Amino acid sequence: MHFKASLAVLILIFSTLILSHQRSESYSRIDITNNEKLIVEIDFNVQISVLSRIKSEFDQLWESKLQEEVLNDYKVQGSCELDQGPYFRSSLTTGYVSLKWRQVCDKEPVEILFNLFFSEDSTHVHIATINIDDQPYPEKIFTVSSRRWNESSELNKEQASAYSSFYDYLELGVKHILTGLDHIAFLVGLLLLNLKRKNLIIVVTGFTIGHSITLALGALNYITPASSFVESLIGYSIVVVAIECVASITKQYTLYNKYLLYSWILFILLFSLYGNQKYVLGLLGLGLFSYCYFGLSERFHNQKLILIVTMLFGLVHGFGFAGNLSSIGLMQDRFIPALIGFNLGVEVGQVLIILSLFALMYLLKQLIKFRVEILRIYTASGLACLGMYWFVERLF
Repeated sequence: MHFKASLAVLILIFSTLILSHQRSESYSRIDITNNEKLIVEIDFNVQISVLSRIKSEFDQLWESKLQEEVLNDYKVQGSCELDQGPYFRSSLTTGYVSLKWRQVCDKEPVEILFNLFFSEDSTHVHIATINIDDQPYPEKIFTVSSRRWNESSELNKEQASAYSSFYDYLELGVKHILTGLDHIAFLVGLLLLNLKRKNLIIVVTGFTIGHSITLALGALNYITPASSFVESLIGYSIVVVAIECVASITKQYTLYNKYLLYSWILFILLFSLYGNQKYVLGLLGLGLFSYCYFGLSERFHNQKLILIVTMLFGLVHGFGFAGNLSSIGLMQDRFIPALIGFNLGVEVGQVLIILSLFALMYLLKQLIKFRVEILRIYTASGLACLGMYWFVERLF
């Protein structure tokens, strides 16, 4: 009975995470210039991993199909003609596909209709930064229930101060982490370590410091690691925390480290044959890190070691956050308020998640009357499988 109850909880958490991890976002910058006629330039960006999930049926002609669909479903309303583009570019380094085009329109208030991707994914969010005659307007967030932007209905440029971005991106940061199930899964893993409340606060703070640093560096484009590799590392961070949880309960660090080492050797051999070989050296380093970490964790199991590793993984998660923020293309005078707002939003969302998880864990303890360690082991095992799935799927 206890096994079935544990398995049911595990399956529920596992399936919820799998089904919920479908966040999809795209970004664009819209520049409107008033000359003899209106000139509207749009620079559209979407992550390759998001595009491949939404458009899994695309064949070898997907580039031309995407260009056609973007022009049909991302429209400037009124009497407009395509003047330049669309210019297509794809970067494996950044992990993004971009389209840029320019339209010339008659003099009238600009109205933009965005219907792209909503038929395939009703949760899709498109974030557009808007500049009219080089003056920034408030960002527009297009959703399935809010598909139009009209110049005449928006705030004027005096009202569109830089600090209006702070509140927009505070909300965006909260939504981003609440829909980012890989980040939530990592936080679940930290809670499963069963740290004392004081130590848990220290560890979560370390994670916060780590991702705050790389969020700033990545969003400012000082460091731009490959998006696919960063996303896969986020998945692997969940694996490490989950194995740490199981090993700390069973006291089988040597056994799990041995299995992990053999798995890494096999995985690197297969990846060198079928994967992107430029990542092989990084994977070797990651495997060496894992082996050394679990070896040290067995000998010196203390909170300082967990804090250091959590900060390191916080750096990785920060690059994941930054990839989204840097794609929006904020104006220079609005960047700092938006960056601060987004980061605080992530922290607010993180606190909400932790409080909710505490409440859930307390409820499970009351409803399921058996050793809590069993529940921790099964849940951590599910997280390890989920993290490994994300790691491999994103890497390939």
